[in-house]
Amino acid sequence: MINRINLILQAKNITAKQFAEEIGIQPSGMSHILSGRNNPSLEFVNKVIRRYPEIDANWLLLGKGQMYGQLGMRNEESGIRNQGFSSEPTLFSIPEDTPSPAPIANSIPEPDPIPEPMEEEREENRKAENLQDLQDFVSAEREQEKEQEKKEPAPISTDKRRLVKILFFYEDHTFSEYRPE
Repeated sequence: MINRINLILQAKNITAKQFAEEIGIQPSGMSHILSGRNNPSLEFVNKVIRRYPEIDANWLLLGKGQMYGQLGMRNEESGIRNQGFSSEPTLFSIPEDTPSPAPIANSIPEPDPIPEPMEEEREENRKAENLQDLQDFVSAEREQEKEQEKKEPAPISTDKRRLVKILFFYEDHTFSEYRPE
């Protein structure tokens, strides 16, 4: 499409900046399109076709047909001069026998709202599931720690500290003391 835009600039004998101003976009945006940094948007194409109705939309979008279509054609029923579009159907043409569509707002049904109690119940279920998952995770971690303790003996301390006393606590809430010599 960049090549076709450049052809329009050459045919109209205008600069990219002038073209941007005529179609109503920023010159920097035009520069980005011509450099290939940005792709032309549908809005850009619409602005080009509105400003230059003699340019064939199929040619601009798809590169098919002629730049200016068939100028000078007359529409027999309306007496309106064709503004540059070919007689072939285009991306933007609508057959004359097409009925006008119903308004969109009337054709799309509103979704049924979810009753609040059901949503609250779902949220509670989600919380309960998350809590259960967390509890399962913690239990699994504790089991792994117990298994690890059973498999590996306690590491022997190699530091220079000396054991002074060990306290033993019993179920009957008594204790005893051991002091190594």
